Formats: sequence, structure tokens, C-alpha cells
Amino acid sequence: MPDDLSSVAAGQESGAVATAVRELIEGVRAGDAQRAGGLTLIPLLPAKEQVKRQSGYLPLEEALKLGLVTVTEQAQATVPELIATSTAETPVVLVGGEQVIGGLQNRVLNTTILVAAHVTQPIPVTCVEAGRWHDTGAYAAYANVADNDNDDTPVSMDANVAQAPTPRRQTVARAFTSDEAGYASLRRMHSKAVTASLSSGRGHRSDQGAVWGEVSARMMSTGSYSSSDAMDTLYKTPERANKLAETMGTLKRPDGALGFVAVVGAKVLGAEIFTDETLADAYWEKLARSYAVEALDADSGGETSDDTGNIGEARLLADALAADIQVHPSPGLGADARLVGSHISGAGLVYDGAVVHLSLFPEDEASDEGEATQPTQPTQAQRHYGGHRQSGS
Repeated sequence: MPDDLSSVAAGQESGAVATAVRELIEGVRAGDAQRAGGLTLIPLLPAKEQVKRQSGYLPLEEALKLGLVTVTEQAQATVPELIATSTAETPVVLVGGEQVIGGLQNRVLNTTILVAAHVTQPIPVTCVEAGRWHDTGAYAAYANVADNDNDDTPVSMDANVAQAPTPRRQTVARAFTSDEAGYASLRRMHSKAVTASLSSGRGHRSDQGAVWGEVSARMMSTGSYSSSDAMDTLYKTPERANKLAETMGTLKRPDGALGFVAVVGAKVLGAEIFTDETLADAYWEKLARSYAVEALDADSGGETSDDTGNIGEARLLADALAADIQVHPSPGLGADARLVGSHISGAGLVYDGAVVHLSLFPEDEASDEGEATQPTQPTQAQRHYGGHRQSGS
């Protein structure tokens, strides 16, 4: 009987999570399209007047700047897992696909996580910098400044020299800051791999080899270069950074918008939706940039018409409503909802009866051709730089 009751309770929770996701999707409408640099954003506004949800959750970037959360390597560092430590009084939001830079190599978060107040917990991540597995000089210098009141031992600026003096120095030297999010097509394949991993009982793991391969191919096709194959370079080379700044200069969040659908030409790239307007505002530019950087490299297909954008937005949301919603335990607070359908994939976090964040990506037969169904093996160079450190992946 206890097992039966447990199954019933689990089923009720899954049903409540699915209901929260569908109510959010049904509760938004398209606003006036914004266009810049080949990218069209269709704001998603509340479909009717409603009480604004104010969760009080802190976005990761803000919490890091306030010193209320740290993200660091583990004591015994591994590629697919970092440690988040919060001293905040309220939960902290980490959005799936959001990048953290520093440590031994840059990573992206495997799923949206709500870190509870005053906890230390592991967070699942994926490497997007295949050619580095060491502290950088900048982070070593930061560690030395942070510790100089208690320890006069200098920190070597040679990234190949182990930083040994104190546990605190090692932790700070391997800390992370918040940066861009992974670009849209990377986030799509990354999210799908995590969904497949959850379905097979392997937890929130991704396909690390496929991610390295996608980033490498994107770097090559765009003529971008980084000595460590850092995805961040796609945003930071001067020419691309200037174009992104021009694009984002006019793509501002309209009052009331809870998210957007992103379109390039006639192609819908994805959607981002929040329940809390404050969080939508905090993440608007970062997530919009993840689509804008992809628009830089898209074939010129002409300006997106209102009809094309609205049809694509409506189809994406309709497919999301028709999708199967699989519910899994989250690494933090709440439940992880994964959307699976013939024309849609997506992932979201639900806590306290409301969706914290939801990403949606269109699927079609062409986009699925050639995608690996088994974890992709890293190249020889990628194994050298860190692939062999992925314990348990």
C-alpha cells in the first residue's frame, strides 16, 4: 500500500507540474514584433489582466555581483559538475544554457535550477571550452588579492603551476562569473541530450562530445578563433561584438513581457518564457543575445513578415501544448519538466505551483537528421584537454 500511495502522489505532482506548464503557455499572447540585425523577437505578453507574480528569486548574475552566491569547481574537479554555495535569504535562479566562465574551463548549465537559500549543492554542467583545464592568470591574481590579509604566499601567474597554499585560495582561484548563454542551436541540442539522459535514468547529463563538436564546427564556419576553443569567442571578437551591440540596441523588453519567440527569416529558433516579470526582465538581454548571435551567421532570407512570425509563434506554442511533458526531480528546488513531441522540444522548472523558466525549441525531420542517439565520443584533442576527467558521464 505505501508504494501505491507513493505512486499516486508522484502522479499527482507530475500532473500539477504539467498543468503549470500548459497554463503558462496558454496564458500568453503575441505582442508587436521587434526587428534588428536579421533577428525578430515576438514579445509574449499576458493574455489577460492578472496579478503580477513576484517571486523574489535572484538571477544568478545579480547574486554573484552581490556576493550572495559562489560557483566553484569541486574539491576534486570534474568536467560535468560544479558547486553552488548560497548565503542569500531567497532562492537563486540559474537558467539552463547559461554560461559561467572561469574555473578550470568555461561551462554551461545543463538545466534551469533554483538554488535554495543558505545551501551548498552540486550543479550539472557541460564544458564549452575544450582546450583548457587549468586556472587562468586572471583568476589566480584575483585569488591572491582575496587572500592577502591572511597569507603572504604569492600565487604563481603561470597557469601551469599548481596553486597550493590554502584551501580558500584554491576555491577562489577556481570560482566562476556569469556571462553569455549558449547560442540557440547549441542550447537546443544540449537540452535534448539532457532530456534523453533523464529518460534513461542517467540524471542531468549531456552529450559532451556532441557539444564540443557543435562549438568547434560553429567556430570554424564563422572564422572565429580561440586558443582554448572557447564558445565565448563567438560573442566577443570585436566585429561580432559590435554587430551584437547594434542588434540589441533596439531589442528592448516591452513593459509586461514575460518572454519572447525568436525568428530569423522564416525560421522560428525558439522561445523563452517566465512567470515572474522581474526575472523576464533580468534575463531578456542575455537570452535574446543567444538568438542574436545565431542570426549573425544565418543565411540572408529577407525580413521576417508579421504573418510569418505570428504563424511560427502560434505553431510553436500549439506544438508545446500538444507535447508530452515528462517530470523529473530537479537538482535544486522544484521539478524539472521536459517537453517531448514530434515538432517540439523544451525544458522548464516548476516550483511552488508556477513555472520559473521555460525554453521551447522547434523540431523537424531535417533538424534531427544526423543527430547522435548515443553519446558522441570526444576527439583526441578534446580527450587530452579534459574529456578523460568526465567521471560518470
